[in-house]
Amino acid sequence: MTLLTMETLGGIAQFITVLVLFVIVLWVTWAVTKWTAGYQKGKWAGGNIELRESFRIASDKYVQIIRVADKYLAVAVAKDSVTFLAELDEQSLLFPEDTAGMKMNFREILEKVREKKKE
Repeated sequence: MTLLTMETLGGIAQFITVLVLFVIVLWVTWAVTKWTAGYQKGKWAGGNIELRESFRIASDKYVQIIRVADKYLAVAVAKDSVTFLAELDEQSLLFPEDTAGMKMNFREILEKVREKKKE
């Protein structure tokens, strides 16, 4: 009976060790991802080129509005090419409200996905 108990305790200890290592690996992955995202965001912040809006018109084709310095341009982006469409007047553009301060939790995102699937 003691042998079975020692084997059981050894198995439980091994499971807990693997679980702790798994959690540590997940945490390190999350931390590195956050650091990389912050680094990339800082690298792009304050530049003269900014993607303002993107609309997918086919699986690998997009129409995008970009700001270059103080001009807004519409471009078509395909797999192997980028085509200039037009220069846009800033007053004619409609930009959504700034959502940088508003964060959604996972439940809200999941509800939106469920609503879209019902439609």
